[in-house]
Amino acid sequence: MKRKAFLAVLLVLSIVSLTACSGGGGNSNSSELYIASANPMTGDSAQFGDMKVKAIELALDEVNKEGGIEGKQVKLIVGDDTGNPKEAPNVAQKFAGDNKVLAVIGHWNSSCTLAARGIYEAAGIPVITDSVNKQITDGSTPHLYRISLTDTTQAKNLAQYAYNVLGKRKAAILFTANDFGTGLKNDFTEEFESLGGKVVASETYFEGQSKDFSPQLTKIKGQNPDIMFVAGYYVETALIAQQAGPAGLNVPMIGTEGISSDELIKLGGQSVEGIRFAAFFHPDVEFPGTKEFVEAFREKYNKEPDNYAALAYDSAKLILEGMKKNGATRDGITKYLQGVKDFPGVAGPISFENNDVTRSILILEVKDGKIVLAGDQLN
Repeated sequence: MKRKAFLAVLLVLSIVSLTACSGGGGNSNSSELYIASANPMTGDSAQFGDMKVKAIELALDEVNKEGGIEGKQVKLIVGDDTGNPKEAPNVAQKFAGDNKVLAVIGHWNSSCTLAARGIYEAAGIPVITDSVNKQITDGSTPHLYRISLTDTTQAKNLAQYAYNVLGKRKAAILFTANDFGTGLKNDFTEEFESLGGKVVASETYFEGQSKDFSPQLTKIKGQNPDIMFVAGYYVETALIAQQAGPAGLNVPMIGTEGISSDELIKLGGQSVEGIRFAAFFHPDVEFPGTKEFVEAFREKYNKEPDNYAALAYDSAKLILEGMKKNGATRDGITKYLQGVKDFPGVAGPISFENNDVTRSILILEVKDGKIVLAGDQLN
């Protein structure tokens, strides 16, 4: 009896082991293929997760209407990391251990990507992320690719824009206390001061917790800056903009792609007028397929695609192309991504160098309640 029980347990363990070892991923017996999205679907950054999922589903609708891949429909599995690096590994473990998941688009928050990337790498699952922290593509995770520019690139471009284009010389920084905000603060400071400017104040806050910014704004006002760089996301940036005027701090504000959302305007109203920020996409900057993407997104969702919707759409298109060219397996998709050069993305041509994308940066601004291209781009 004991021997039978032992053999039964051994059989179960063997099945579990075989299931966990994907051997390249994918299930050829299934009538469907699966990719996954790991993003904040709840919490303060949920707007970005929602837009990304909408864009991915649009890309899948298009390929499925054409017959799918290898005659199979491609489906999306969505995981909610809540924007929390403690939750991200749980989502990653679920996807990496699921043999049918061929690739992952995500995570959005840099801290989540850093917390989860090792799990994906151990499983050999390809990931395309739009997180910006430069450590993400440090060479330790060859299956992970970044489709957005790094925080260092953004910060340096914003510092050059503030100094060379706007003519500012005394900057203050208000940054969120995570990998994203800290990296931006450090890189902006280094670049701005190398140009001859001075960062006269640097204050921090906690995403999702800070609501009253008067202590930080009072300290910043005392240093008399002529521009303020807010290194964070749209919720806190809207609050900061609303509180800056009453605090007597009436200086131009600049930010990163972390505020590239219509939610900034909905939350901040008139207070966010004139804010300028870095971005990778705007509907008025057209590449092959941009117009069609924008029109399809509007028709399906009755809203404008944002920065991250465009990047998620391009990410899905890259993965789908990898399936077509190299087969619907994790290994096939990864091999395709390794050689991507001048892929026609709706946010611009995509090439990967050392797993990082090469692309130009845009400067957008809030004008008359809309997000538009700033009239004085950084050349």
